[in-house]
Parts: sequence; C-alpha cells; structure tokens
Amino acid sequence: MIETEIMTSKINNSGTFDAATLLEGLVDGVGVVDAAGEIVWMSARLAGQTPEVMRRFADTCRDVVREAKSPRASHLRRFRSGTKTFEVAISKLVVEGQSDHAVATLVNVTPRQRLFDRIEQVDNAGDMMLNLDAVIVNPLNVAERLKLLESRVEQALRELFAASNYQVRLLDRKTRVLELVLHKGIAPLPIGQQMRADIDGAGITGYVASTGQSYLCKDPTNDPRYRSGLPNCRCSLTTPLLLHDRVVGTINLESGDPRAFEEEDQFLLELYGRYVAMALNILDMLIVERYTTNQRITGSVQEEIAIPVRTLRESLESLRENMSNTSAGLLALGQMEDCIATLEKRLQNATEGFRGVLGVDRISVAGSQQPKLAGRRVLVVDDEAGIREAIVTILSQQGAIVTSFASGEPALLALDAAKNKNAPFELVLSDVRLPDRNGYEIFRATKAIDPETPVILMTGFGYDPNHSIVRSSQEGLHCFLFKPFQAQQLLDEACKAIVTPPPAGL
Repeated sequence: MIETEIMTSKINNSGTFDAATLLEGLVDGVGVVDAAGEIVWMSARLAGQTPEVMRRFADTCRDVVREAKSPRASHLRRFRSGTKTFEVAISKLVVEGQSDHAVATLVNVTPRQRLFDRIEQVDNAGDMMLNLDAVIVNPLNVAERLKLLESRVEQALRELFAASNYQVRLLDRKTRVLELVLHKGIAPLPIGQQMRADIDGAGITGYVASTGQSYLCKDPTNDPRYRSGLPNCRCSLTTPLLLHDRVVGTINLESGDPRAFEEEDQFLLELYGRYVAMALNILDMLIVERYTTNQRITGSVQEEIAIPVRTLRESLESLRENMSNTSAGLLALGQMEDCIATLEKRLQNATEGFRGVLGVDRISVAGSQQPKLAGRRVLVVDDEAGIREAIVTILSQQGAIVTSFASGEPALLALDAAKNKNAPFELVLSDVRLPDRNGYEIFRATKAIDPETPVILMTGFGYDPNHSIVRSSQEGLHCFLFKPFQAQQLLDEACKAIVTPPPAGL
C-alpha cells in the first residue's frame, strides 16, 4: 500500500506519465488503427514487434472498425503468429462524430493458450481412453481390455508429458494396499513388500493416496518422502486417481531430467488421472457384471433342469420295479442310471461358475497321454480345492509329476526348494487370487529362478483384483485361462508351454 501511494504521488506530481505509458508496462503494445488498416499511432513496445505481428494487429483492428455496429462496444480477438498467440482488446474511437478508428492493446498470451491447448489434449486423450466402443471391446476378454487401456495410457503419457517411466496403482479400500496395475520403466517392489496409503513411512505414493494431494518432487535425492524407483531419478510427479473426489489409486511419473515436470504438468496430470480412474472403474464394473450375470444364469439353469432330472429319476425307479427280472432290463436300467448321473455331473460342473473344470469326463485315461507332459514337474497353486484336485488329476493322468498348494507362501517355498535340489518345476499354474499372495508374485518368483519356466495364470470370469494378468503379460506370461475352462484346453496350453524335450528315458 505504501509503495502504491508513493508511485501515485510521483505520477501526479511529475506529470510525465500518461495512460499509454502506463499501459505500456502492462501489455505488449498499444496502437490506434484507422478504417483502412493503417496504424496511425503506436507505442514503443508495439513498434518492437515483428512486421507480421503488427500486420495481424492492424488487420484485426480494421475488421472490428468496419464490422462492429456499437461504437462503445469492446471486442476481444485472438490471432497466432508462428508459435505465439496474441490477444487484442479493441475499442472503437469516436472522432468528430465518426467511429472510424480503434484503439487496441496487444497481449502475448502464448503461455495461457499453451495451457488451454494442453487441457484440450488431455480431454481428447481422456475421451479416447473412455471410448470403449462395443465393436472393439466386446470381443476382448478382461485382460485384453486392460492391455488396450494400458496402450492408451502409455501413448497419452508419452505425448502429453514426454514421460516413458510410470506406475499406476489402485487402492484396496479394505487393506489400504496400493496394488500395481500398470507400469513401465520403474521396477516393481520386491516380492513380499507392499505399498500402503499412509502419510508417514509410505513414500510419496503412499502420502498422495492418503491425503489426496498431488506431489511434485524436484529433488528426489534430498526429499525424505521419496522411495527408490527409477534409477538416477532426478524428478518425479505423483497425483491421486480421483473418482467422485474419492481416492481410488495413484499415478506416478519419474524422469532422469531434473526439469522434466513443472506445476503446469502437475495440474494436467491431476486432470488426466480422473479419466484413468473412470476407465479402470468401468472395466471393473464390466467384470462384476459378467460375474453376477453368470451367477444369475447358472442359478436359473439349475432350477429349470432340477425338476425334469428328478422326474427322470422317479421314472427310473418305476421302471426298475417292473423290468428288474430280466438281464436286458437290468442292462437298460444301468445305462439309464449312468446317463442321468453323467447329466447331473456335467450340469454341476457347468453351473459351478468360476470353480469348474469342464469336460473332465471326456479326457480318456488310456491311449491319449500327451508325451510332452510325461515326467514333467508341475506346480499347481489354487485355493479352490475342487479345481486344484481336478487339475492335479488331469495332469497326473498324463504322466506329469504334480505338486499342489492351496496358498502362495508354501508354493514360493517349494519353488526355492526345487531350485536348491536342482530339480526346478517345468510348468507353473496359479490362480491370480490367493489367500496370502497373488498370481503376479508367483509369476515373478518363478521367473526369478528361471526366466524360461512357463507360467499359466487362472482367474474366474476375469476377476483379477491385483491385475496380475496384465502385469505378468508385460513380462512373458505364457497364457491365462478364464474359469470355467475345458480340461482339453488345459492340456493343450500345458503342452504348448513346454517346448523343451522330455526327460531322457521317457
């Protein structure tokens, strides 16, 4: 306030400052233009502009003088010259009753326009990510949809932020664990370590997830919140993924360039993060819809078929009373009994949803063994006893040596033990959702022992809460199976996975 008063006093007392001089300090030029488009007066800063800028300034003012109907109206126009954007504020001048002149100010709004352009680019990238067109998406399974989303995120981050190293994590609302969903360039945490949403001791990502506030780190080497990520990281930017103002995850960019990210990037990544949150939420809803639809359909099928099956059994008992006195009758009754039992078994398998293995009874034990599987050491990890036992039975019938577990920790110990005995597993099958681990951890542990060991992940109707399939697919996953799957499909994929010759003597 004191400085303002002093300046005012100087202006009033000296009389050397006029309105044009004052505007000169606020804008990039002031000029008066006539109806012919001639600049009849200009300030020094306007005179210092390029000829192209002065010409565009004069043409813009001329058009307003000719077209504007109200002599008192103010008009705002923009034009581009090269890489710069200028804004012109124009007011018509009335001289001797004629409004054939205009006074205008010129302002270089390139930084502001650049921000507007980048915001538009973010919106366009977000719209593309959310444009899950039915023609494109419907034929894809859940993992393939996530891969499509990943490719769009990677492209957007590269084009919008020149970022090639990133991590996207989703927040588990119950455990507060931040699960890695998408990543490139930044190594995941070691097996067994977790990142949680917490203000203290959880790094920048945990802080952002806990507070919902973005974080620009311009000096990771001296920032106590920064945890090791990209080797030789010199700058990082982390923002929350917000869905209806609720934190659902985080997105983290890292770079070796100390000036890679600024406050403008921070604002834009916050905006883009909302689109990522919406896209992931849509995919999760599709998974839930598919699962609940299956549950509803299978329940209806069971109810509808239960009555005729019960009627068949009652009819069979009636026939047994009348036909049991002949050998032909007994044979016919036995065949009918077997058919009904097979029908009930297949119905049970087909309606068990993601816990079922279909077509087990169609796999003949004799004469159909797969030579590739004979003698192979196979590890199976699944907490569903029925499907675990079915897989063990199917593979054992083919001559494989199968070890199975219901949880992840003993499976990880078995992987290490087999390695130490110089008898590593030659194929690993694991469900993505285990009581204590997830499929990605099983995958990483297997690949750490031997990068060539094939891994098959299994999931029920695409349900993959830790997004193990997408993460593993980035690093060499052989394939994934969606339950319920056919027993023959399991055998086919197991044979494709094992490409080395069988052990000698088998």
